[in-house]
Amino acid sequence: MSNQFPSPPENPHGNPYANPQAGAPQGAPQAYPQGAPQAGLPTYGGPVQDPAHAYGYGYGPMAPQTMPGVVRATQIVLWVLGGLTLLGVIGIAAMGDAATAGAAMGVSICLLVSCGFAFAFKNAGNGIRVTCIVLMSVQIALGLGGLASGNPGGFLGLLGSIATVILLSQSAAGAWFKRPRTLG
Repeated sequence: MSNQFPSPPENPHGNPYANPQAGAPQGAPQAYPQGAPQAGLPTYGGPVQDPAHAYGYGYGPMAPQTMPGVVRATQIVLWVLGGLTLLGVIGIAAMGDAATAGAAMGVSICLLVSCGFAFAFKNAGNGIRVTCIVLMSVQIALGLGGLASGNPGGFLGLLGSIATVILLSQSAAGAWFKRPRTLG
């Protein structure tokens, strides 16, 4: 019979699982060279590693390390709207119309709470983002109600609330608030 592979060397010990070099005298040629693979047999080079996954960090895209522009823009919009609202309420109260100042403060309470949450955007989780989206959605409803009743003063707050919902709903903002954080 012709066989393209050479037959294994005879084992003098009779054990087919024994090391073929165990009984060979010193200086005798080895039956299986250690460094070279046998001809005709496939070789296995080990698992192929992607450099990004080499250190165990490669489970999807990397989380952003700096605050994205959409989150920073949301902070600025909320701080400006909160400041303008407080200035307006203080101005109305200084003119002696406490009832109107209280009504303006009550209508803008969602905006003011979101403005306070904006200070925590650097370290906050996704719950703050969702809460701000819900509060600004309620603020949009309040602004539309004010416009329907003929109060044009809520128009700027309405536009700012719409901008906040749009900015916080973007994927970059979601990635920022869902990023892994270290405690401490």
